[in-house]
Amino acid sequence: MDPDGYARISRRFLEQARLHLAEGDRLQAGEKIWGAAAHALKAVGEQRGWRHDKHPNILDIGEHLGREFGQETSFGRYLDSAESAHQNFYNNDLDEVELSVALTEVEILTGVLEVIRNSPPRPYTVVDDKDRARLGRLLGLRRGKRPPIGDYSPVGYSLTHGNNEEG
Repeated sequence: MDPDGYARISRRFLEQARLHLAEGDRLQAGEKIWGAAAHALKAVGEQRGWRHDKHPNILDIGEHLGREFGQETSFGRYLDSAESAHQNFYNNDLDEVELSVALTEVEILTGVLEVIRNSPPRPYTVVDDKDRARLGRLLGLRRGKRPPIGDYSPVGYSLTHGNNEEG
């Protein structure tokens, strides 16, 4: 699927989450909130050529984008809200107010991701082992092939936005 397809699914899930929440169906509302976040993240992952076929990859995309765009705290909050909404599907422990807050956070996240998807990636330098591991997973690299600390990409390690050689 192309990035626009994932973005369309994300918007559809946001709409469905609002309807489920209005109907009092907290289980389905939570799952659609998570689905909206996941598909918006998959849209950017697809656009950049990153792996996005597993739950941890989706969280890796969010964490990397938060760091790349200097929004680690905001992205952490958005991802936590999406994850708690997802967990609600299994535990049914969030009330309508908590799910409404999660929905608002994910609506903000999807808007930010749309801007990111329509903007060029930013340069990125690997700063720690956590970066190395996350980028290794996103790029499908084995441990020995992960970018070293200090490695630089002028395109945020996107595989589809040109040269990823040191610059």
